[in-house]
Amino acid sequence: MRTISNRINHIYEFGEFRFDAEKRVLWRGGDTVLLPPKAIDVLAVLIAEHGELVERDQILSAVWQDTFVEEGNLNNAVSALRKVLGEDGSIQTVPRRGYRFAANVREVPNGATRQLVIEKRTLSDTVIEEREEVFDEIPSAFNEIPSAKRRISRAQSAFAAGIVLLLLAGGAGLLLYGPFSPSKAARSAIKSIAVLPLKSFSRNTGDEELRLRITDALITRLGGFENIVVPPTNSVLKFSGEMHNAVDAGRELGVDAVLEGRVQEEAGRLRVTLQLISAKNGDQLWSEQFDGQTNKLLALQDTISSRLRRDFSLADRQEQNNRTPVNSEAYEAYLKGRFLWNQRKRESYFAALDYFQKSIDADPNFAAAYTGISDSYHLLQQRNVLSTEEAFAKAETAAQKALELDPASPEAHTSMGSVSFVRYSRWTEAEQYFRGAIELNPSFAEPYARLGMLLNAWGRFDEAYGVLKKAESLDPTSVNNAIYLGAHFYFTKQYDRAELQFRRILEFAPGTERAHFFLARIYELNGRYEEAFEHHLKEREISRSDTIAPLRQTYQTNGIRGFWLKQIEFMKTELKDMHNLENHIASRYVLLGDTKNACDYVEKNLEKRGSMRNYGRVDPLFDSLRSDPRFVELMQRFSPEV
Repeated sequence: MRTISNRINHIYEFGEFRFDAEKRVLWRGGDTVLLPPKAIDVLAVLIAEHGELVERDQILSAVWQDTFVEEGNLNNAVSALRKVLGEDGSIQTVPRRGYRFAANVREVPNGATRQLVIEKRTLSDTVIEEREEVFDEIPSAFNEIPSAKRRISRAQSAFAAGIVLLLLAGGAGLLLYGPFSPSKAARSAIKSIAVLPLKSFSRNTGDEELRLRITDALITRLGGFENIVVPPTNSVLKFSGEMHNAVDAGRELGVDAVLEGRVQEEAGRLRVTLQLISAKNGDQLWSEQFDGQTNKLLALQDTISSRLRRDFSLADRQEQNNRTPVNSEAYEAYLKGRFLWNQRKRESYFAALDYFQKSIDADPNFAAAYTGISDSYHLLQQRNVLSTEEAFAKAETAAQKALELDPASPEAHTSMGSVSFVRYSRWTEAEQYFRGAIELNPSFAEPYARLGMLLNAWGRFDEAYGVLKKAESLDPTSVNNAIYLGAHFYFTKQYDRAELQFRRILEFAPGTERAHFFLARIYELNGRYEEAFEHHLKEREISRSDTIAPLRQTYQTNGIRGFWLKQIEFMKTELKDMHNLENHIASRYVLLGDTKNACDYVEKNLEKRGSMRNYGRVDPLFDSLRSDPRFVELMQRFSPEV
């Protein structure tokens, strides 16, 4: 079989098209043409061998590499190319063998496309830059102006150009190009969309933060539509990078379609090209191109979502339409904060808090920034960095302010529900907040997940399972949602299902501490001490790796009881700089049969508003204490408000 040429990095012109094979960008005249990723890859192979037969097996090997696919995938890709290229990109079929790119092709120097992008500045671009301060003051009502494809000639009158620019200014100076709009059937079929992390036109770039901020902005805005489900940012982060296939991602996320695209940044100016891909068959349902500025992501977000709203007949929630306009500087800082918050690391939470505070400094009335502060303190408590009292005193202040500023914010209701549940054990109040958030946004997974854990604590297990499954369906790639469902199986003593759930979590998220934690407890309850020991070590390896060697040595010398005693020794020392460990110490004493010390540490945990207040009644590891008079008295004294 002939080897495919290495000319795949060249730039080619044919008819009215120009193709940059390295950056995978196809231009028609001055506009970007969007195609499904695999169709672009097939084009790169065919055009590199223009005039020559390329056998089907060669194309499949080059484009899909080690992935097994049916030849129908190749047929679909070629069909998509023919629809776009027409006679200018004549793709001939050689029956039972392959394809030949038969158009007249000219290879050009690699630097040509960059010049094309930079020079593609219309009269509109120039005037927008000169009139930027005026555009900031134009009412947001102009955002609704239809954005048909605009080609403004320099020969047109200045008056006409000025009118067009004034209309375009409703999008804060964003130029739109609309090469492909969806059919009515396509619109009606889309009930859920995943926004994948945007990619860069350049392969060697440091713009990851900018791209993820734009992605997060789109997810936030699209999540405000009534008739569409949009997975949250932390669910799609795993699909960053060039290797992920949009259709595969869409199927894993359980959505109808995937919105993907690329970003190009040049001297503060942005170009974003987007396409909506069917997760069912890989068809391109919609594509569009937007120009804007790096310091005006709010305008970019609104303009893109307005186009999607129009093209797909999406409906805004009434409450969102009535919200106070957001300061652009505040929004930029908020997006940077969420970018850091989504990294799910101790240091990133503190960095996120700095940006949320900067957002509030820029706009003290921006409710979302306060929910960011509340959520950050919540997770710092979950990771034992701060005590419950310290973390949730700050989380409560921020959540209350968010709710005061925006009573229709589902995020604010969710944050207040967590305060009621974790800090105060006010279960009825917490349930009301969580259900209020769900009513405001039925597609928001987080309140379902937190409500499910509340219902678990309450012993309302059937309800908890239904709510947690709903959270999973809305956000199927969320590690937290998967952990909550596994915890439900643990609390209900369905140990086989719990074990399978946590093992599945470790398959796609190997560094998940809570999965190792729960597996260790399951194995301890079932007398599988060797396996329990290994998972305890794996949990500690993530956060306290310096303790691994002495713990292993103790287990080998003194067995499981010696290991539990060594755990207690380490955790008592760690209490000096970590919080909420008392319940873990108590659990070791329970396993050792030391009821007095177990109750001592249960009491300390209850006094510090630790997890025993909410979960001590349902955690099966403490079942042996349930007939102990002191334990019964403690649980009654610190009973929740139900």
